[in-house]
Amino acid sequence: MNDFICPDCGSTKEEGRISLSKEPVSNKKRNAWASVLEQVTCKDCRSIIPTHLAERWNNMSIEEAKKEWVNLYKKDNQRQKI
Repeated sequence: MNDFICPDCGSTKEEGRISLSKEPVSNKKRNAWASVLEQVTCKDCRSIIPTHLAERWNNMSIEEAKKEWVNLYKKDNQRQKI
């Protein structure tokens, strides 16, 4: 497991984590967030980040995480309210 790095703002400070259990979603209604079961909130920008990007699982580079964040997740991101 790698340390947290926010792919949105580059912060290394996390606010909290959550693990989810979700019902399967049909392919017609599926979005990138449908399969995210672990999320972490960035303390600085308050973005909710899929843990696999924030910790760069499977030897993912920070550049790859940023690209996946922008292309798949950022547009549907919900920021935590302070």
